[in-house]
Amino acid sequence: MEKERNIKLDIEYDGTDFCGWQYQPDERTVQGEIEEVLKKLLSEQIRITGAGRTDQGVHALGQVANFHSTSTLTLTKIQKALNSLTKPDVNIKQIAYAAEDFHSRFSAKSKIYRYNMILQPSPFKLRYNWFVKYKLDLNSMEIAKNFFVGEHDFKNLSTEVDKDNTVCVIKSISLTERNSHIIIDLEGDRFIRKMVRGIVGFLHDVGRGHYQAEQSQDALTGEIKNLFFAPPQGLFLVKVEY
Repeated sequence: MEKERNIKLDIEYDGTDFCGWQYQPDERTVQGEIEEVLKKLLSEQIRITGAGRTDQGVHALGQVANFHSTSTLTLTKIQKALNSLTKPDVNIKQIAYAAEDFHSRFSAKSKIYRYNMILQPSPFKLRYNWFVKYKLDLNSMEIAKNFFVGEHDFKNLSTEVDKDNTVCVIKSISLTERNSHIIIDLEGDRFIRKMVRGIVGFLHDVGRGHYQAEQSQDALTGEIKNLFFAPPQGLFLVKVEY
């Protein structure tokens, strides 16, 4: 019997036409599409694990996944087959053997997400950016973002209801403006469901004067209800650090 190997994939995808990363019966998902190809290619029941479970409409430049297989096919052939048999909105950038104990999610040290906003409408940019029609006070947003750095319970800035542990450590948040384009980069040890979109949505509401920067603490504690979540198309999983 052939030895089982742990295989690591570096993946990018346009999430517009997917119902998220995670497999769902009768829905098109990134995990489901890759697994279907691998099942046919390797004649094995393959289950891949992703580093981050991106939501519907969210994109990835640096998703990482791994799976185990006893196949003797070369990695080059597996990569070429995956890129030939999946649709053009998925691309396997790299493939490699990983250590036996490597786990794409549990071995990760941190994840980096990027959110893109544009302040001027453009039909060519709307697929990957959120067009914000309000004038934003970036200075207030800069002050507000600092309240989210460090270890906090982010349950109230997410839609996570099933997990007992909703405490995450945000290592950094940066906010950059370039030619009517606002970029928000966040690095954290982990992110729970819609957490990045919750943070960005609140920063947006601070920027347009709906909240004061100091009310960021109230957003964390749940004193502010019915928080706004930024739409998915501006969000990218950029990199997973190991």
